[in-house]
Amino acid sequence: MASADSRTRKPIAVTLLMAEPVAVVDPGDAEAAAKLFKALSDPVRIRLLSLVRYSAGGEACFCDLAEEFDMPQPSLSHHLRVLVSAGVLERERRGTWSWYRVVPEPLETLESLLRPGGPLADRPARLSAAERDARC
Repeated sequence: MASADSRTRKPIAVTLLMAEPVAVVDPGDAEAAAKLFKALSDPVRIRLLSLVRYSAGGEACFCDLAEEFDMPQPSLSHHLRVLVSAGVLERERRGTWSWYRVVPEPLETLESLLRPGGPLADRPARLSAAERDARC
C-alpha cells in the first residue's frame, strides 16, 4: 500500500549517465586486464617488475633478483612464473640462469585503462543534490 507522501510527490525526470560506447571495456579486454591485475596483486611481484624494468640493459638475472629477497628460491621462482604466465615478463635461459625482461604491451594495456579519461579512471558527471535525491 502506498503512503500518502508517495502519492503526492511530483515525478522528476531522471537522466541516466552512460559512458560513451568506446569507453566501455569489452569482455575480452576486461578478462585480459583482470589477469594482469591478478598477476600484479602481490607486493613481491610489483617489486620484481620494478627491479627488472630498471636493471642495466632492461633485463635481470635470477641470481641478481634472488639477492634482493629473503625467501626460498622456489617461492621467488613461483612469483616470476606468475609474471611470465601473465605476459608481463619474458624469460630467456642462458646456461644455468634465467634472464627476465619486461614486456611493455601488457603494461600499456593497463595504462590505457587507468589513465585520466580512460574507462576505469574517468569520473562521471556530478549530480546536484536534488538530482542525487531523485535517483533513489
